[in-house]
Amino acid sequence: MVIPAHNEEASIAGTIRSCRAQSYPIDQIIVVADNCSDRTADIARGLGVVVIEGKGGSKASAQNMALPRITSDAVVALDADATLSTRAVELMMATLRRGYAGTCPSALPGDTATPYSRYRTLYHAIANGWTRPLQDVFDRQLVLSGMANCHRTDVLREVGGFPDDNITEDFNLTWTLHRLGHRVGFTPEAVVYTQEPTSLRELLSQMHRWTAGFAQTMIKHRAPMMDSGACIVIASQVLDSLVGGLATCTLLPYLARRGLLRGLRSWWSPLWVLVAAASVTVAARQLGWRTTLRCLPSWLVLQSLTGPLTSWWLFREWVLGRRLTTWTGRHGRKPALTPVTRRRKAVLATGLAATVLAGVGGRWLRRSPDQTPPQPRRG
Repeated sequence: MVIPAHNEEASIAGTIRSCRAQSYPIDQIIVVADNCSDRTADIARGLGVVVIEGKGGSKASAQNMALPRITSDAVVALDADATLSTRAVELMMATLRRGYAGTCPSALPGDTATPYSRYRTLYHAIANGWTRPLQDVFDRQLVLSGMANCHRTDVLREVGGFPDDNITEDFNLTWTLHRLGHRVGFTPEAVVYTQEPTSLRELLSQMHRWTAGFAQTMIKHRAPMMDSGACIVIASQVLDSLVGGLATCTLLPYLARRGLLRGLRSWWSPLWVLVAAASVTVAARQLGWRTTLRCLPSWLVLQSLTGPLTSWWLFREWVLGRRLTTWTGRHGRKPALTPVTRRRKAVLATGLAATVLAGVGGRWLRRSPDQTPPQPRRG
């Protein structure tokens, strides 16, 4: 068990206790106290676990510090502010024994006390009950979540450990395994309970990082071209981000203008309402209707904000070529973006000019009189 931690004195004890409460025997628990300025390392030592102190600078590098000390045949990586259900490791190990190189559990927030945790509760429940099982059908999990995951040690060492060349090690590692032909899968019965953002700024910062990591990983591994299953999974994710975000952010203004009943009958299409209703039903199967309905207003409001922002972040990564390289959640760094290159500026300017000229030319042709010369009369 590897627990990378940066200034997690408030939560590290609970995380370690959840590891010790597992039904599956844990060989060793290693806490990597990465650039800590608080009592994280002291608390972990006091609980009798192995502690490595270092200055890795990233979550991936912190996790890789522990790899040389791993003696078991599987590695469970767990965030220092998360806890596992009692049978989580047992269930994930059963998945590995079925021939998978890596797996991850369902994720659920530890509470629904804030609008942000309520939003994420519904978000995770829909992913656990719908999105991830469908990805397993195509044998192409989009990501083995970094909050908690389990990998075969030999495979992890074969690929060089947790990759550290983009903003998210979990997306990167998942698609490295796909590209090398290793199977990864989802373990829905296992659960990791997460600590969610407590402010809008923190939520948007995390979602920006996840979106940027997804975008960078897709380019690095040429993931959509890997096979038909990968193409379907990625295309559905992008469409959900683009179309779903636009649809959600237009819902409330549309209902205000048209009225509730008339608006729901015509907003985008009845099919979209059916998809939304199915999503809520999937969430309710995990959470119960009371919790689902309690979380629904926060989900609608925040999805109306995060949906368009996700589209913008993808546009900035893929079209403008401005890659996110640091984020505010790690060591107090400010977000940093790479600049637009001269070559990309030239390509974008050429494309924009061609689009404008095509639009002007098409309009001129539609307005021009018919210049066809008259045909001579016969006889």
